Amino acid sequence: MKKSNWKKTPNIFRWRGVAGFKVPTDIFEWLKNACEKARQKKKTTDPYLVGYIKEEYDINEVSPKFEKFLLKCVDSPEFENYRKSLTYLSENRPLYVHELWVNYTRKHEFFPPHKHSGVFSFIIFVKIPYDLKEEENYFVSTGLKAYGPGFHYTSKLAFHNTSANGEITCELVDVDKEFESKIIMFPAAQVHQVFPFFTSDGYRIVVSGNLRLKV
Repeated sequence: MKKSNWKKTPNIFRWRGVAGFKVPTDIFEWLKNACEKARQKKKTTDPYLVGYIKEEYDINEVSPKFEKFLLKCVDSPEFENYRKSLTYLSENRPLYVHELWVNYTRKHEFFPPHKHSGVFSFIIFVKIPYDLKEEENYFVSTGLKAYGPGFHYTSKLAFHNTSANGEITCELVDVDKEFESKIIMFPAAQVHQVFPFFTSDGYRIVVSGNLRLKV
């Protein structure tokens, strides 16, 4: 039996300090309501955010239960090495949610390579409107067929890194409907991007945010 995209994804990038978790149902329901409230208020996010999208809104209220869940993710074994690398403090300081926003992404909209501020960042998938296989087949040509699904970029999340010999790598995450109610957390300085989708007129709804040190 083929392993689902979500079940195999959280293990792929752990050595880089990137990990995935399931958002508890009650927190996810709160988050969906928070997304809708933010959209109704139409308070746009920081103008320096890099998304080529028209609907990006601040979520101003952070549920204590949600913040506690995020801090629990940070304390997981997947981030032990990254936490040990934070050697610029003379004593331990608490983390907190500094920024939280929601992206309502339409067909053809995208996020170019970028990084975030803070110590940790996260992406929570609220709604995925397309079928991944339809996205992978949308631009299929003879060349793409030869290379296989791993070279189909449409709709996918990508992490960019530099290999030992100096080559830039683009590591794709095959985001599909299974990712709804899931979170991917990573170091804020990790460069990433989100490719556009083409096969749905619905919204891709994603919540993002940053954790900073309280000093």
